[in-house]
Amino acid sequence: MHTTIRTRILSIFIAVTLIQALLMGVFFLHQNHQTRDTHVRLQLQGVTKKIKSQLALFLNRNLHGLELIGRQIEHIAPKEYQRHDLLATLTDSNSAFSSIVFYDSDGIIRNQVSNNTIEKIPPPPCLTQNPALFQTPYHSGKPYVTQLTIEDGTFPVLAICQPVKFLNNSSVAGVLSALLPYDQLQQFLQKSILPPDINVLILSKDGKVLSQTPQNSSSPTSFPSDQQWNGTVVIDNTSYVSAMSSLDFHGELFHIVAKIEALKSGSSEKPSFLLLGFFILLLLLLSTLVGWTTNKKIIEPLQLLANESTTLLQGKNIIISPPADTEFQKLANAMNTLNLRLQEANSSLEEEVKRRRNEEKSAIQAKVNAEKANQAKSIFLANMSHEIRSPLHALLAIFDMFEKGSLSTEQKQLLSMAKVSGQQLQTVVDSILDLSHIESGKFHLHHAPFSLSQVITEVVTLMRIQTNDKDILITSTLESDIPDKLIGDGGRIRQILINLIGNSIKFSKQGTIELNVALQSTPSETEVELLFTVRDSGIGVSDTARQTIFDAFNRGDIEKERVIDGIGLGLAISAEFVEHMRGRLWLGESNEKGSTFHFTILCDIDRKEEPEIQTKNIPTAPLKKLLGIRVFLAEDEFINQRLISAYLEEQGCDVTVCENGQELIDLMEKNHADIILMDIQMPVLNGLDATEIIRKKEKETGKFSVPIIALTAQATTDFEQKCKLAGMDGYLTKPIPFKQLIAIIDKLVAR
Repeated sequence: MHTTIRTRILSIFIAVTLIQALLMGVFFLHQNHQTRDTHVRLQLQGVTKKIKSQLALFLNRNLHGLELIGRQIEHIAPKEYQRHDLLATLTDSNSAFSSIVFYDSDGIIRNQVSNNTIEKIPPPPCLTQNPALFQTPYHSGKPYVTQLTIEDGTFPVLAICQPVKFLNNSSVAGVLSALLPYDQLQQFLQKSILPPDINVLILSKDGKVLSQTPQNSSSPTSFPSDQQWNGTVVIDNTSYVSAMSSLDFHGELFHIVAKIEALKSGSSEKPSFLLLGFFILLLLLLSTLVGWTTNKKIIEPLQLLANESTTLLQGKNIIISPPADTEFQKLANAMNTLNLRLQEANSSLEEEVKRRRNEEKSAIQAKVNAEKANQAKSIFLANMSHEIRSPLHALLAIFDMFEKGSLSTEQKQLLSMAKVSGQQLQTVVDSILDLSHIESGKFHLHHAPFSLSQVITEVVTLMRIQTNDKDILITSTLESDIPDKLIGDGGRIRQILINLIGNSIKFSKQGTIELNVALQSTPSETEVELLFTVRDSGIGVSDTARQTIFDAFNRGDIEKERVIDGIGLGLAISAEFVEHMRGRLWLGESNEKGSTFHFTILCDIDRKEEPEIQTKNIPTAPLKKLLGIRVFLAEDEFINQRLISAYLEEQGCDVTVCENGQELIDLMEKNHADIILMDIQMPVLNGLDATEIIRKKEKETGKFSVPIIALTAQATTDFEQKCKLAGMDGYLTKPIPFKQLIAIIDKLVAR
């Protein structure tokens, strides 16, 4: 008859029960000798554990607040002003933080809010001079906590840093860092309920006292880091019974110490070490007997089964020999059966792995192909921009020069039509590039002061030229309560209105196109929300087309035999512009009598007072505004050389032309220029390399830095940044706006 494991375990349990009964008897025999000192120590340990738990809850609650704000930043607040509002909300709801900052993915502080005010003030030096506050959570993707000191080391604070991840947790988008003054720990400790005569200290890992009860205690402000607190300690010649617990909070270690004066803890009696040693020896003997039995009858058979299982895992086909006990026999039989089934399943699994690997290779190849296609698209757009803008610049410049001559009325009309066509072509190129920037996330608005009435006038004047062959009247209304001087992207507002009115002209044969601008609301003293309305008497938009007219390259329901100008980007790009301006674009009423489009935007009010212009005793300005300014023009295209030189010479400039960057550098060795106009794509030496060489020589020789303006057909934000990094002072794209060029030259030469 085999002995079962259940019987052996029952025997072991009975033996252990007898041992426990024996020990309990010893405990009750010596209960009257138990000292109050043991009770005090247990009470101190309970206090440290309680404070440790409350401290962990306090710190985790503050960390959770940062984590919640981090999730909201990527979900509902991707813009800078929205992040600032979220941080301000956190500081209002959680008074523990003294300052909160948001680092972007480059480690630059983009938002900072203090507990006392939501005004943008410079962050504390400890946040800007400690790179670990950004780098550690950014690279690890985990919270980071460390101790800092500010104000010459006299004011300790705790820095809590939380990484902000994208919505799919694929990577870290930035870091939130908050300062928690240690006086918050003191307030937390003061609110804790403690037993009588027991005081608590919270220490840093280097032994510094962060908070303690009572607050005005005369204890030292710091202790050696190797101080043994679990036992009896002496502080200021006073003996204390103490206990300590440690809390590791994301890399920062806190020690919680509870102490009571030895005189108040009660006297202790020494236990009977002889009797205690006897029972310990008896316990060891009984444990040895139980261990030997367990090893012989349970552990060794299990080890045998484990070794044979390892052999099975190595792929060897063996039959496990069953041990003597019944349960082990059943286990061995079950493992043999499982071995046969695993061998059958292994073949199927290998086939499945091969199939998955083939699918993975196909997916990787598809990803590589998509990346190549996207790269080819970017290269194509950059080349298209350069190749179209260069000849377009020459055409528009020639048209400007023709306008200065003596032309008949018919010639002026033809020239005006040619300029409009060129501007339409430039609009198409700009629209395609804007769409590319929006899709890649690189689109940015250019905020600057502008006149709203001037923008409306320019748009209406330009669009009226396009209605010469149609019986269409364009009118505009600007309500009187709207401030005229605003700050925003006036160029994008102009482009939105041109797109909307242009669509109305395309889909109208006659009638009226009305542009109305009204004041929607005033969110603050420095902001206004404007409502723009464009109403026409065209063919209207069908219910089906309403769902798709704001999609790129979609042109609504157009009859196949009907030809309509445009490529279908106007509404899609306009909607993106409006969204970046914190507004929205929508189609209102639309039927066979016409359509009405609305959009809202937010603009800042320009409150800078313009200097009063004295109208008396002002000498007449000279015709040549830039008289005597020496300009070096680096341009390899002959037509551009002639056009730019002619225009600048009319303004009084002395222009010297160079065909490449190397020729310009050689010229500057012998002559001095007041300003340099630099093309980018040139033979021998391009404009970026030439600019870097010029700036390097200026530093070496200590010469005055000559202003350099980029004149290029590359109209992308990335390329503009490259020009600035190379050392250029300005950036203009072709077709060159000559009025803007003259203003920049006049400003940089410091007339």
